[in-house]
Amino acid sequence: MFDQVVFAGGGVRCTWQIGFWDSVASEIQLSPKVVSAVSAGALVSSLILMGKSLEAVDHFASAFSANGRNIHWQNLFKSEPIFPHHHIYRRSMRKLFAGGLEQLRSTAELRVAIAYSPEWLSGPLALLLGMGIDYTDTYISRSLHPNIARRFGYRQSFYSAHHCADELELERLILTSSCTPPLTPRQQHGGVEILDGGVVDSVPVGGLDPAPGRVLILLTRDYPQYPKCFTRRKGEQLWTYVQPSQPLPIKVWDFANPQAIYRVFNAGRADGQAFLAMLLAGEQC
Repeated sequence: MFDQVVFAGGGVRCTWQIGFWDSVASEIQLSPKVVSAVSAGALVSSLILMGKSLEAVDHFASAFSANGRNIHWQNLFKSEPIFPHHHIYRRSMRKLFAGGLEQLRSTAELRVAIAYSPEWLSGPLALLLGMGIDYTDTYISRSLHPNIARRFGYRQSFYSAHHCADELELERLILTSSCTPPLTPRQQHGGVEILDGGVVDSVPVGGLDPAPGRVLILLTRDYPQYPKCFTRRKGEQLWTYVQPSQPLPIKVWDFANPQAIYRVFNAGRADGQAFLAMLLAGEQC
């Protein structure tokens, strides 16, 4: 039914996408040729394509329970990090990705978005401006596909997970797509600052093939100006957007709330079941 799928970013909120997929995929034989994803959406889609997404929900719930808090001020003058997010993210991928790359390669082509800062802007300023743009897009304009970052010279590029030599390279690709200082370390390439790919567009449709067909776009953010499910024609393609039916009960970088992970997952399952019922009834978004 859907030839391509887009996984929006959204940190821990992307657990909603796992629940939605778990409800819908087998019922409609969801087997896309291309998956375009960014940030935590890239992590979630990787795990789904590996067949490890349900295991991942339990794993992250356990990791968050052990973490306890999002800021460890007691580490201010120690070698341990103040923000535990990068360590949890990387360690979890190291465990969950083990032996999974071949399975991923046998499914859809996963294209992961990375954002690059303007060459005319220095590192710290590029970070500050990028964070300001991201805040504006998220909380003020709430545009589905904002253009502010591109106007300043930020650009989004896509890299195929199929080209990763091993699981460690896939891990680095997703960490790069999720680069959000100070919660994660700064990264540069050729002197250009790298940012979370969602700074340019957190709904990364730029990774799609232009071929005719249907596209399923899984959001994680609340866009109150749009219905919970709607379809737009884009050239010879039909893009079907689905967003959570209610604001999700967790913040993007809340790595200390294991109970909320299951609530978000169950919300995704419920929304997936509602979407499936609509399709089976012959209704359209």
